[in-house]
Amino acid sequence: MAQNPGLGALLAVPAFRKVWLVGALGGVVRWIDTLAFAVYVFEISHSPFLVALVSLVRMLPLAFFGAVVGAMADRIDRQKIVLVGLILLFFVALLLAWLAHSGRLEIWHLLLASLVNGFNWSTDMPARRTLLGAIAGTERTAPAMALDASTNSLTRAIGPATGGLLVAFTGLPGALLLGAGLYAVAILMMLSLPRQDGGRIPPTLGLWRTLTEGLSYAVKDRNVLGIMIVTLIFNIWVFPYTSMIAVIGREDLGLGPFDVGLLMSTEGAGAFIGAIAVAFLGRPSDYGRIYLYGAAIAAICLMLFAISPHPLLSGLMLLLAGIGAGCFSSMQATLMLLVAPPEIRSRLMGVLSVCIGLGPLGFAHLGLMANWLGATQAVTIMGLEGLCAFILAWLFWPEIR
Repeated sequence: MAQNPGLGALLAVPAFRKVWLVGALGGVVRWIDTLAFAVYVFEISHSPFLVALVSLVRMLPLAFFGAVVGAMADRIDRQKIVLVGLILLFFVALLLAWLAHSGRLEIWHLLLASLVNGFNWSTDMPARRTLLGAIAGTERTAPAMALDASTNSLTRAIGPATGGLLVAFTGLPGALLLGAGLYAVAILMMLSLPRQDGGRIPPTLGLWRTLTEGLSYAVKDRNVLGIMIVTLIFNIWVFPYTSMIAVIGREDLGLGPFDVGLLMSTEGAGAFIGAIAVAFLGRPSDYGRIYLYGAAIAAICLMLFAISPHPLLSGLMLLLAGIGAGCFSSMQATLMLLVAPPEIRSRLMGVLSVCIGLGPLGFAHLGLMANWLGATQAVTIMGLEGLCAFILAWLFWPEIR
């Protein structure tokens, strides 16, 4: 492989390019679904809690299975894990499109589909992203993860806008059929991918021992634990607000499905800007601060978004929140892959998925508050809670910064 650590050299590697594009396609579908599901559920139920519940269910498998998948990824071909997940999601999307077209789609169908999507999402860190980092090599891990994070952020801009457009003009079936088509393209890419060892080291321990040793290492290493603390705070107190963008857009700002999609897309556009800036300008000595301060900026801006009375100002606040979130997300996998020994990376990435998967606690907290106080007040309170948590982490965990 070329020794040039730049992004151009990475994209010139066919295997890297295919695994990266598979993640990009999956990200677009995930955010199309997020917007389409939220608009559909709110329009038929008028319940902010049910809207949050759909996102909550999507994240549950990360909490319960992320570490298990991380341990299994040391024992099973990572390419097969990614491929099987894509095939399953393809058929789920087709089934949902048929149910929506025939008028038989109910909220419980979307909850079940979100759960299946969450199972696949729980494999992304320990399987696809770890495979991507192994193909890139240690010297190019940082630009590889920054590129993947910036692409994921871009999907957060493309997906909601596309989903809003499709829901407005073709209804929910059109959005679901596009998702199935994108999954089909991703499946073909994985089938054409030459076999990669993905940096796997043959396991010498049983599955349970493999799992517990990964958790034990995460608890004992303060650098690893610091990464997970920031991830926990972000996913419990910051990220859940994405489920309320559609509610605030429809209820408080009076926007239609397409305009709600555009509003949600501004957050993704900001995340893309933040991740790209880190990819080109970030220095290794600043990675920890970029990670922590980016997440804190997102918490501040989401509060300003919640209290904004005007769509343009709301969009600006979401753009700035996205920039902070992009800085955070571009460093999340990078820091973990850089500090983790190669033989335990999949396990620690799985544990990181668990931290991400604890986000349902935040979605439940936000959804219940939104039903009680309204979406605007609930998001404001969540932002304040998250900012306080970041301040405590900054004070008592110097390794993070």
